[in-house]
Amino acid sequence: MKYSNNAYLKAENELIKRKNAAESEQMMRFREVSSIEPELVDLDRQIKSVNFDLLKAITNKTSDKTSSELVMQIKNNNQKAHQRKEQILQKIGYPADYLDTKYTCADCLDTGYVDGKMCKCFEQLLRKFSFEEKTEKCDIALHDFDEFKLDYYPSGSGKDDARNQMSIILNKCISYANSFGAKSLSLFMLGNTGLGKTFLCSCIAKRIIENGYSVVFRSVLKVFEDALAEHYGKRDGNTLEELNNADLVILDDLGSEFGTQSDPILYQIINDRINLCKPTIITSNLSIQQLNKRYNERIISRLFGEFELLPFVGNDIRVEKSRNS
Repeated sequence: MKYSNNAYLKAENELIKRKNAAESEQMMRFREVSSIEPELVDLDRQIKSVNFDLLKAITNKTSDKTSSELVMQIKNNNQKAHQRKEQILQKIGYPADYLDTKYTCADCLDTGYVDGKMCKCFEQLLRKFSFEEKTEKCDIALHDFDEFKLDYYPSGSGKDDARNQMSIILNKCISYANSFGAKSLSLFMLGNTGLGKTFLCSCIAKRIIENGYSVVFRSVLKVFEDALAEHYGKRDGNTLEELNNADLVILDDLGSEFGTQSDPILYQIINDRINLCKPTIITSNLSIQQLNKRYNERIISRLFGEFELLPFVGNDIRVEKSRNS
């Protein structure tokens, strides 16, 4: 997955912060115990000088001992110094590893690399900051698909089997998110309030963002408020350009806006995304009849001609939850 320079910078800064914090904490512990037992200062100096001593031993040309003998002697002395340090710590009532530096990642010691390769902790930080970066344009909380519970939908036979119908929609949404790409379809989710449209959109958004795509997930009302304020110079920004640049745009709760002043903006958003061959997801609590009355023919034509319709059925989940609580 490709990450932005900003994500790399944040991840690197976090690693530096972790490393500095771990080493600072170790120094505080060292001052604490060395004030009780000064011998620890000499032992610490001896342990830290081992690399320099090894280098001298390897390049030594005057000693009667061979380089390998000197190296072995230095290693033995270093081991004894560690053992003596642990004995002192335990003697004064501290754990044997009390002076070890407690790095967040034991593999890379908070450097971000192991044997020249990126450590898994660095990769995790990149994914974290990349996810945060990509969710900046999502005004609505994101969820996982396994949080969506079909138990709240009534089961029955035929058209009365809301649970089966919603199971089909759930699986379709999961498949949509997993296989999302430039050629993905646009979706139009219709149904009464409280049937899970916004929730499933949030699941789609999260999965797609985790797969490296950019998503704008906002309420229709907020988008129109921002776009109109920018149009009249009351606010800085370019909402319409942000929508055009995103890999996926999710507009939640179509029909919540007041009046018809925003209709040209709605048409422009939908039409621009269609022309750019970029997918859009729209949700609405309005029925098809209400939509036909509310919006002009050009908007209706695109909504029902360019989007795949997903009809949500069942009872208000919020009501069902309150009954079961």
